[in-house]
Amino acid sequence: MSPLKNALTAARVVHAAFTTTWFLFLLVIHLSAPVRQHVSLTFVQALVLVAVTDVALALYLRSQYIGRSVEALREQPEDASALAKWRTGNVVSFTLAETITLCGLALRFLGADWRIAGPFFAVGLMLLLLWFPRLDVADR
Repeated sequence: MSPLKNALTAARVVHAAFTTTWFLFLLVIHLSAPVRQHVSLTFVQALVLVAVTDVALALYLRSQYIGRSVEALREQPEDASALAKWRTGNVVSFTLAETITLCGLALRFLGADWRIAGPFFAVGLMLLLLWFPRLDVADR
């Protein structure tokens, strides 16, 4: 198996693990059944700011790591440095998407309703699904 296919397979396994943890977070909330209570609007706004910054940072890092490394791999598929950057870009993207979900998890444990915490979970899962690892490079 080529290094490109190995890297793609490994990234997809890591992606599957991150996606699985998203569902495990739901299970944890279901099993623990946190008590609903008031959560400070300031705290919710702070987490929204964190999530928006997180998405912006993820988009920037994806362009820097994944975008550039795919271009380099198209020119030279054996470029180990570019492949390492591609891997890094994917793992960082998954981590930042999961961070948004963790903000929702924190809100639920603090007692926030699903109307407040749910969008964090939705955005986290949406980004994980949107950022499914792809490596469209001609393997020579």
